[in-house]
Amino acid sequence: MIYLVLLLIALPIAEIYVLLQAGGYFGAWPVIAAVVGTALLGGVIIRWQGLQALYQLRKHSTQGEVPVEPVIDGFFLLIAAPFLMTPGFITDAFGFLLLVPPLRHAVARAVLERIRKSIADGKTSFTFRQF
Repeated sequence: MIYLVLLLIALPIAEIYVLLQAGGYFGAWPVIAAVVGTALLGGVIIRWQGLQALYQLRKHSTQGEVPVEPVIDGFFLLIAAPFLMTPGFITDAFGFLLLVPPLRHAVARAVLERIRKSIADGKTSFTFRQF
């Protein structure tokens, strides 16, 4: 719950502060250009990496392999996209960090390990129901 509060309240306040500080230092138009430029650049990179993930997904599927890595890449690209499209430098930094494949894979491994540990400790369980 606290993470949601931070995301919805503290992050926009921090973004506004950083944008105002950058605008005071560089001027309004360069900051606006940088915000639009990072969104466009992020969109191009996400599109390219998304197409690569789809290609890898198709390749793994035709070879009869489980496409774990392409699915994880696609998932993290879906997370990175809103960060990059949101105006601000803090969210852009998070978004661009998720576009670096080795970092993205390290984060995925850490998250999966945390989920495994939670399941092993009995704190998390999954229930599957057929409709």
